[in-house]
Amino acid sequence: MPPYVPVVKVIEIADYGSADNLVVAEREVPQPSPGEVRVRVAFGGLRWGDIMQRNGFPTRARPTPFVAGQEASGIVDQVGDDVTGVAVGDRVVVLTFGGAWAEYVVVPEAQVLPVPDGVGLDVVLAYPVNLLTAYYVVQVWGRVQPGERVLLHAAAGGVGLLALQIMKRRIDDVTVVAVVSSQEKADLVRANGADVVVDRTTTDYVEEIERTLGPKASGFMTGGERGGGVDVSLNGVSGPTLTTDPRVIRKRGRWVIYGWAAGRGRLDTSTFGYDGITVMPFSSIAWMGTPEHQAGIEFVREWLESEELVVPTVLPLEEVREAERALEAGATIGKVVLRVADLGQGA
Repeated sequence: MPPYVPVVKVIEIADYGSADNLVVAEREVPQPSPGEVRVRVAFGGLRWGDIMQRNGFPTRARPTPFVAGQEASGIVDQVGDDVTGVAVGDRVVVLTFGGAWAEYVVVPEAQVLPVPDGVGLDVVLAYPVNLLTAYYVVQVWGRVQPGERVLLHAAAGGVGLLALQIMKRRIDDVTVVAVVSSQEKADLVRANGADVVVDRTTTDYVEEIERTLGPKASGFMTGGERGGGVDVSLNGVSGPTLTTDPRVIRKRGRWVIYGWAAGRGRLDTSTFGYDGITVMPFSSIAWMGTPEHQAGIEFVREWLESEELVVPTVLPLEEVREAERALEAGATIGKVVLRVADLGQGA
């Protein structure tokens, strides 16, 4: 009889394409090498990068099938030689480019972050990536200042809601126009301080901004005049908004473009060439290892210790297909996490 090989449940991407290609599978329990940490996973985090990875964007270089998931939380159950900063029993978050949606995951020690006492393993997944991105969006890229007017797309999403909280909790007198896609989301962002709330399924956000903040001054004949509109657009959706945002961004305003939830679209700068708008297509990848990145990590740590935290939506791991379809359709609210295993008290 062959020796027994322990196996673990995982979510694999069987092939690139639709959510139908996400399948429950089994693989051997991974073993840590020197410098690596093995984590018994409680929850896997869902974010837009998982949609991109399944669709093979920006690359399909990795052969399928492979284990999906780029973030997880759980408890360290084994460490390899030369691991000095992590111990068995530690509650941690794992950040990786794949393999996180499994009962056990092995990663280098550098990809493991501690979970503060009192923060649940489900709750913490809303922060290491999403809050870091929101920090970049508001503080580093958008450079939102006191007294400014800001247009925030996907304001009830995993990044958008945290960006809204940063502006309302940490920056004085910011007027936020929050764009959402349902009444439930409208109620959520209003409760978090949004000043103008637009349900894009029933209302044209350009018309609503012009009605509430006034029309912007645009074109050659208006000179340096600014008029109404917003100083900054924080746009994580792209698609058709790449055409409509310039209609509300004031002269000398700023336009942060950091995602493709509504499609990739195209920019025609001839429509706003006289307005002096700074267009900034950004990704957090470009900031890895920089002083701004380290400041963002410190910001996340401080936020987890001092702020009221969001409660994520928790779904069973087996519902991953439905969860990704909902995220793709813009039907999710806040952070979504997948329950991998019940690790009991303290998890």
